[in-house]
This record gives sequence, C-alpha cells and structure tokens, in this order.
Amino acid sequence: MAVYLPENVFAVCTNQLNSDYKQFNLSDNRQFKSVKLGTQNRVFLVKIDKKLSEDFECKSGWSSGLGTVAFGGGVIGGMLLVAATAATVPVAGWIVGGAIAIAAIGYGLWQMSQRPTCSEMIGFQESQWKNHHMTVHFDSNKVKNKDMYLALTKNSMLACKEGGILLPFISRISASSAANSISLNNNTEKWVNIGSGLIAGVLFGFSMGASLPVGGFLGGARSLYVAKQTAIFLGFLPIGYFLINPLASSTATSINAGIGDGSYENIKGAGESTTNLIQPTDSWDPYSVAIDAKDIPNIRQRMVDNKATKSDIAKFESGVAEAQRQGTYSLKNNPDLKEIIIKMKNGDFGIVLKDKITNKSGNLRGMINERNVGSAANIHNENGRASIKANTILNIETSGKVAGGIITLIAPFVSSFFAENAIRLAAEDFSNDNTDSIAVNANDA
Repeated sequence: MAVYLPENVFAVCTNQLNSDYKQFNLSDNRQFKSVKLGTQNRVFLVKIDKKLSEDFECKSGWSSGLGTVAFGGGVIGGMLLVAATAATVPVAGWIVGGAIAIAAIGYGLWQMSQRPTCSEMIGFQESQWKNHHMTVHFDSNKVKNKDMYLALTKNSMLACKEGGILLPFISRISASSAANSISLNNNTEKWVNIGSGLIAGVLFGFSMGASLPVGGFLGGARSLYVAKQTAIFLGFLPIGYFLINPLASSTATSINAGIGDGSYENIKGAGESTTNLIQPTDSWDPYSVAIDAKDIPNIRQRMVDNKATKSDIAKFESGVAEAQRQGTYSLKNNPDLKEIIIKMKNGDFGIVLKDKITNKSGNLRGMINERNVGSAANIHNENGRASIKANTILNIETSGKVAGGIITLIAPFVSSFFAENAIRLAAEDFSNDNTDSIAVNANDA
C-alpha cells in the first residue's frame, strides 16, 4: 500500500512570501489521464506534472534586492546626516558615496525585476521531482518516455531551479499551517536584510560624508581616507560573501537540525543549490569600527581645536579670583591669569578670544580690565561647554558605529536562521500531514 498524489493536492514552497497555499495540477503536456482516485475522479500525478494553479510570491529577488536598495538609500541618508549639521561642498567623499549609492539602488531594482515565476522556474530541466516511485507508472502504456510517468507519492518533492522546494499536502489544515510558518519566517528574513542593509549604508554614507572639508576640496589626508573607506567596502564584499555568509548559513543549518525532529534534513537534502550574486550588504568592516573607537589622534585633534581643557579653565578661574582679591587685573602678580591671557593673545583659544584682549598695536596694554576679562571668561566657558558637547557627540557617534557594525555582522546569522527555520517548520508539517484519504494499491498501469 502506498500514498499516491492525485491532482489538486495542496502545495507550499519553502521560498514563498505569501501566506496561502496553491495546488498541483496536471501538466499540459500529459498525454493520458485515465488512472484516477475512485469516485473523486482525480487523476494521479506523475513526474511530468509540474504545474501549479497559481504562482507563489517568491522571496528570491525580493529579499536580496530590497536589502541592496536599502543599503543604497542608507548611504544617501548617512551623507545627508553630515550635510544637515555642517556647511559642506559635495566633493570626493560625496561623489564616491553617491556613485556607490546609485549603483546599489540600481542593482537592487534590477534584482527585484529578475524575480522568478513558478511557472517559468519549474519548467526548467533542473527542476525535478525527488522521491518519486521507482517502479509504479500511471498512464504509461502508450508513451515512449515512460520515465516521465513514474508515480508521485506523498514523499515526493519538487526541487525548483531557484532553490525552493515545493511540497505536496493532502490536508488543507497542514498546508495552511506550513504556508503561514514559511511566510512568517521568510518575511522576517527579508526585513532583517532590509534593516541590516540600511544600517550598513548609513554607516558607510556617514563615513563618506564626514570626509568633506568645510567649503573646500579634499586634501591629501582626506583623499586617502575616502580611498581607504572605498577599498574597505570593496574588500569586504568577497569576505562577506565567501566567509561570513557561508558561516552564517552552516550555523543556521546546524541549529535547525539540532532543534528539529529529523524531517528537516530530508527536505534540506532535496533542495537545489543556488549561487546568489555578491550583495553590497555583505560588507561589514570590523577593523574600521575598531579604529574609530580608538581613534586617539582624531579625538586629541578635536580637543586641541577647542582648547578647553579642565586645567585651562581652572587656571583662568583661579586668575580671575586672584585679580578680584587684589582689586586689579594687572598680570604682574597673577601668574595663572597671565598664562591664560598670553595663550589668548597667541590665538591658542581662537580668533574671538584673541581679539578680545589684543589692541590695535598687537599688545595687551589698555585691554586688561574687568569688563574685557569678564567677557573673555564667558566666551572661554562657552568654548569649554562646546568642547564637552563635541566630545559627547563624538562618543555617541563612535558608539553608534560600533553598535551598527555589530548589528550588520550578526544580521546574516539572524537572516539565515529564519530562512532555515522556514524549511524546518514546513518539513515538520509535511511529515505530519494526514494522508488517510489517499491510500491505494497500485501496480503498473
């Protein structure tokens, strides 16, 4: 006794995004249709029958394409974040970042336009039924290629050229459960790809946008920075594709095999391997994140630019307090105030403070009084607060880069888990499908 498949059994696909099932129909090329399921008058399916009632919405093309478009949009968004806070001129950083963003968006849209249809994919020679009966034929007496009329059984699976596996279900309830599980996990995978692509794009775009000098063209150091970021991006594409993605896939496969009931491996083994093109979201750069987090020269340069150290502020306040105690702002007996005023005169704290305490002759005479020193004190304190604010922003920016880098690193593992989880849950529903209504005896027919 065996369970053979009649026409109109329910079908789900491990690559589907929609949550509804379809049905397996007889092929238009089938010549004879005489062997039927009793009073139901449903013809039994054979290998030549590779036809669905409707096409599924396949994740292939959508998932990777939307992730690539999100990356391109993120690059633009990252550069705009910089532009919103600084008066910049679009130069090399913007040109390179913009070119990569446009290329990513264009490539992603092309990927989505290439999304396959089931009717096209299962028509290819590479798409074949697996686990069909090896000796029982239906309606094969008058055909030359009897192999195509081998009977399909409940264990049969149609491996699609695109990589998905089409599973036949006898029970409508089981088919509905499997379709919902597959859809939920595949859509989660899709949104993880979109989110990680967006984050990776924002980080890259921010790096490119931040390489802009204010109102000018790139100098040597900035040009080298743009070249380095571009080289890192291009270098990590193959690393992400050939190292991180396979590792994520094997990890997800191992986890699902470990938590499954054994049916997952059978479905997984029936699938056709597919090779996707390299994705821009395969570019995570752990080294640049580490360098940014420990960018001591850059942090030191920011402090030097603001010149608002705690020591300077303390000396200035001490000098002002001493001047008030002495009743004079003479620098003769006030070494702390003298040191800070000289730094101001030399422009160490910026042109505004220099102008405040320097006369037309370029010296201090007639300029050191309570009004001017008090004004300078306010400006100096404002610079100090600005320095603290700048360093706070830098810390937030660095933390954001580290967090974003970690997210884009683990995203392939999360995405792969949900992709494999869709297959595992479908396999479990498939193995538990109720077949009581389709149990028949058959010989060569």
